Amino acid sequence: MVLVKGDTFKMGCTLEQSDCDNDEKPVHIVTLNDYRIGKYEITQEQWLYVMGNNPSHFENCDKCPVENITWKEAMDFTQKLSDMTQLNFRLPTESEWEFAARGGNIGEKSLYAGSDEIEEIAHGSGTNKTVGVGSKLPNVLGIYDMSGNVWEWCSDWYD
Repeated sequence: MVLVKGDTFKMGCTLEQSDCDNDEKPVHIVTLNDYRIGKYEITQEQWLYVMGNNPSHFENCDKCPVENITWKEAMDFTQKLSDMTQLNFRLPTESEWEFAARGGNIGEKSLYAGSDEIEEIAHGSGTNKTVGVGSKLPNVLGIYDMSGNVWEWCSDWYD
């Protein structure tokens, strides 16, 4: 888990972004407290250990992210992991996820929160399969795979 220092940020489609959807507007101010977020996506191996099955379409890749799961299954995973470890795990909120994906408010400004070259930090959609977690560079907070590979679930519905 990576500690993300809380702060205030502009959430949504900001001026430096050019390929935004309408549901990313208007930009609004959000303030977050400190929180922790996974350094890597949950792997198929981890999911199998906690849940006892592997629902992934792209199987036979223990170090690849689990995919093909519902929001409810993701919520069940965090509850079961919390019960197993006696620690409190949960999905991030949409604002927590976006803040972490952007690299928080760290001074370095790059287009993709760690690089101006998307190929250095993200897996493209043209590959038609997932790849092992952490196989690209992390963002400036040390979090891997925040762009590309698979979509992530958040605890709240986007708004």
